[in-house]
Amino acid sequence: MTILKAFFKLSVSSLLVLWGYSSNAQSLIQVPLEHNLVIIKYLEDNPVSASRNNQICPDDTLGLPFFDDFAYPIGDIYPSCANWQDNHVFINGDMAHNPPSIGVATFEGLSPDGSPYNISGSVSTGAPADTLTSQYLDLSGKTASDAIYLSFFYQKQGLADRPETQDSFILEFKDTSNNWVAVWAEEGVDDSISSQIILPFEQQYIPIDSAYYLYNGFQFRFRNLASITGSNDHWHLDYVMLDENRTNNADTLHPTYASYADVAFTHRPTTPLKDNLTAMPWTHFQDTSCWAEELTIQNYNRNHNQVATLDRRCTVDEILPNTSSLLIEGIPAVGAYSPSPNLDDSLTHTIVGTHNVLNPTAKTTLETTYTILNPAGFQSNPIFEANDTARTRTVLDNYFAYDDGTAETRIVAQSLGTKIAVEFKAEKADKLRGIYFHMPYFVDDSQSDLINIKVWRDSLSNDSEVFSRDLDKLRYTYGFNGFYFVDLVDFLGDATPVDLVAGQTFYVGWQQSFGEEVPIGFDRSTDNKEKTWVGVGTTWTQSTVSGSVMIRPLVSVDPNFSTIAVDEIESVKNELTVYPNPTRDVLNLALSNYEAADNYQLYIHNAVGQEVHTSSFERQLNVGTWNTGLYILTLRDEEGNMIAQQKIIKH
Repeated sequence: MTILKAFFKLSVSSLLVLWGYSSNAQSLIQVPLEHNLVIIKYLEDNPVSASRNNQICPDDTLGLPFFDDFAYPIGDIYPSCANWQDNHVFINGDMAHNPPSIGVATFEGLSPDGSPYNISGSVSTGAPADTLTSQYLDLSGKTASDAIYLSFFYQKQGLADRPETQDSFILEFKDTSNNWVAVWAEEGVDDSISSQIILPFEQQYIPIDSAYYLYNGFQFRFRNLASITGSNDHWHLDYVMLDENRTNNADTLHPTYASYADVAFTHRPTTPLKDNLTAMPWTHFQDTSCWAEELTIQNYNRNHNQVATLDRRCTVDEILPNTSSLLIEGIPAVGAYSPSPNLDDSLTHTIVGTHNVLNPTAKTTLETTYTILNPAGFQSNPIFEANDTARTRTVLDNYFAYDDGTAETRIVAQSLGTKIAVEFKAEKADKLRGIYFHMPYFVDDSQSDLINIKVWRDSLSNDSEVFSRDLDKLRYTYGFNGFYFVDLVDFLGDATPVDLVAGQTFYVGWQQSFGEEVPIGFDRSTDNKEKTWVGVGTTWTQSTVSGSVMIRPLVSVDPNFSTIAVDEIESVKNELTVYPNPTRDVLNLALSNYEAADNYQLYIHNAVGQEVHTSSFERQLNVGTWNTGLYILTLRDEEGNMIAQQKIIKH
């Protein structure tokens, strides 16, 4: 595995341009589950209830049939304990490509809390990573003649990171001696297959016909071997079914399932906002002009021979702070919807209905719902009902976004001086006060690498650049798909908001300022490449890479704006005293608590942003040879969190 194999690189080499440095006033934040598929801080004191959303788990073995297509409600990001015993995998509706139904279980190199299993692990050898273990099943009294099969769909990579041949996806059965036996395995993608090819889902039928497995207490589990240094080597699992009276190519023997019949949504609803925005400030929402004019619906008919009428509906509702219906849009019925020729039955529908008036006066949450109205024409068993409904939520808060909150992969500005900018439009006069960045977990310590954070108004010319915060370091957040907030401040920490007028186009982005490329989250399940620009020198070109950069500008007229709530990581409070200040020769540093100081890092920059000193924590510095003037001293812990910051005057 090469370190940059999953990156989308958006430029060629260019010259390095240095600007004034700033390192102040950054806040660690993380988007809450209410409007993003985000794994929050794992509650170690009660892992079962926390990971299963407080569901009631079974006390006894399960009978047949066993079925899970992971078509869970919004916010259920761990596997249901009704079927599964552990919570390593990430349940999502975004990371796979054209799944059999909405929702998959994704296996990769992150632990249940969203952090790497081992950030120092090997990147060239697959190591044990995620596991998905079934509840106990009662197969006692069954024989080979009962034709019991376990079937499932799986996909290598999907929209995320491609597993290599040293990475594996494994199915194991537990025998009567409590031994786990590998019954099926698949290796990753061979290097001979083009990286531009997205492999489809494949289905496997595994017979359970040995007496070693036909007992009360049988279990099966899926496992993956991966690089466990971050979000690497993805496998996606869907449509897991174990039942009797089956064949190994089609479920024609089971009268209840009518040839394993099911019609399902395969993707979440598209955004109800114009310009493909997945979030916008509520103060910018102009009722009649901010709604999308069309929607996209994707279905799949798993019935191998059934042709029926497919009726669907789209609704948009305000669910917070009020409850009201905003749109009910009937989709013209498909009178003879037949078995899908492929996994991408997609319909783009022009909205003909009228939205009810929405005039938000505070943060507002919308819910869009797709519904199959008459699924009985395709299916007759309630176990398939969950995928007949698909929902997504949209937030009107104080920021703009094109991404859906899930990083399938990561993107970099390749080569020194290269810039990436994302285009937005202000609907009302406002002040741009900060930018959210998502930095996904990566094999290298990208927190130590530097970028220049930039803002432009009206165009991307050099004259249109209105803010530059240079030689800055982004931070990982605790959890999966968290966002890091950067205030627009100068190097002294004073706020420098950017004024926006109604209807004005503005751009937020970054420039690669050193040799090590800084990865930013990239959402491949929403496509806004026409809003993404790549700059080399003075030349800007529109991106050709489908997806959305996970960067979000925050606006607020109120200087006391609030960032998205987060559970802060607890850290030891430590007060720093610097003396004498001003000084000529010696600078003393005193801490209220020296116990954690062994892991502290010290940074000092001059008034024009140049780093003049970096080291581990020292109690005394000799500054006699430094130039006279103002300096900024910053003390950070081993996670990169700022412990203290002081202005220093050198005489």
